[in-house]
Amino acid sequence: MKQLQASGAGDIYAKFQAENTEVLGIAATTMFSQKATADFFKIPYPLLSGGRDVTVIHNVLKNYGVFNEKRLDAQRAYVIIDKEGIVRYKNIPPTPTEKDLLPTETLLNEVKKINKGS
Repeated sequence: MKQLQASGAGDIYAKFQAENTEVLGIAATTMFSQKATADFFKIPYPLLSGGRDVTVIHNVLKNYGVFNEKRLDAQRAYVIIDKEGIVRYKNIPPTPTEKDLLPTETLLNEVKKINKGS
């Protein structure tokens, strides 16, 4: 199964859009770094940025419980937020390695459950 990652995410992104769901990327890096990454990997979905002030993004990551203070970076995490802004699903894999990435179908199934109201 394919995972929703930066590289080659276009066809998978469309599956989320078909479920009336937006995908956003966020990283503990500067806007310049994110733009370079998005351009290089041809990321089709928006990447959140604090502009030149990375502390804005760091604070967001802290609020979601995925910020590593010592390394000033984020843990990989999957968060699904409903239309009212409520976190309905959160998964933080034990490692950022491929073996711990969630399959796209797992995330799509969670989105479908949330959209149905269950």
